[in-house]
Amino acid sequence: MPTPIRSALSLVLPLALFASLLGFGAALAADLAEIEARGSLRVAVSPLSPFVIKSDDGKYTGFEIDAVGDLAARLGVDVELVETPFCELADAIVNGEADIIASGYSNIASRRAMIDFTLPYHDTRYMLTLSKKAMKRAKTLRGVNRDDITIGYQKGGVSETVATGEFPGAALKAFSSFPEIVEALREGTIDGAIVFSPYQETARKMKDRDYRVVNKYPLTRTIEAFGMARDADDLRNAINAWIIERDLKGYWDDLEEKWFDPENLTVGDAPAEACKALTPTG
Repeated sequence: MPTPIRSALSLVLPLALFASLLGFGAALAADLAEIEARGSLRVAVSPLSPFVIKSDDGKYTGFEIDAVGDLAARLGVDVELVETPFCELADAIVNGEADIIASGYSNIASRRAMIDFTLPYHDTRYMLTLSKKAMKRAKTLRGVNRDDITIGYQKGGVSETVATGEFPGAALKAFSSFPEIVEALREGTIDGAIVFSPYQETARKMKDRDYRVVNKYPLTRTIEAFGMARDADDLRNAINAWIIERDLKGYWDDLEEKWFDPENLTVGDAPAEACKALTPTG
C-alpha cells in the first residue's frame, strides 16, 4: 500500500520529475540568486499543528519547521519565519513578504489563481467531528444542516470550503486557526468542526466532551505543497528536486511518523494576529 506522500506525488510526479531534476543543477536565476544573496529563505507560516506549532514562548516546531530547516540547509541559507494569519498566507507571497509558504498549505484552485506550488509532500483527509448531542439532533450527515448546530472552520482554509459547501444550513463559525478551534471544542462553544487527523482523535479524547467522527469517508482530500511566486522557476526546480530526493530516502514518511502521532499531538498557541476578515472594523 503506498504511503501518503507517495500517493500525493503520484498525482503529479511523472511529468515533473525529469524537469525538476535537471533544474536543480541549472544556473541560478534572479529568484534563487536573490535568496542566496540575502542569505535567508523567508517562510510564511501560521500555527497549524502538527505542521507548524507555536509554543507559549514564541518558538516554532513541527513537521514543516523541520522540513524548511532541511531545505534551507540544502540551499545554504538561513530560515526566516514570517508569521502570517492563515487566510493571508498567499498575500505574503504576492506582496513579496515571503519566498515560500509552509503551513500545511493545500494546492487548490482558488490559491493557484494567486500563486504557484511545488510538488506535494503530504495529503490530508477532512472529516466532520461532532458532539454526541448534536449527532442525535442531526441523525444523518445531511441533517447537520440546521441552525441549532454550530460548526467551526478555519477561515481561508480548506475546512471553510468544506463547511460552506457541505453544511450551508448549519450555524457556521470562522476561526483564524486550528488552535482556536480546538479550544472552542474543549469549551463546548461549538458543536463540531471540520478537521483532519490527528485533530479528530484529539477531539474524541477531550475530558468531559463526547465528540465523534460523523462521516466514514473523507468530505474532501487535498495535497499539501509549498506555495511560492509564479515566476520563481529556479527556486521551484530546486525545491522539487529536494522533495523528490527526500521522498526516495523516506524522509517524508519519517516526518509523518514523528509529528502526526495522535498520542503526542501538541496543538500550540494561536497566531499573534487574527484574520482581517474576522477583525471588527469601525
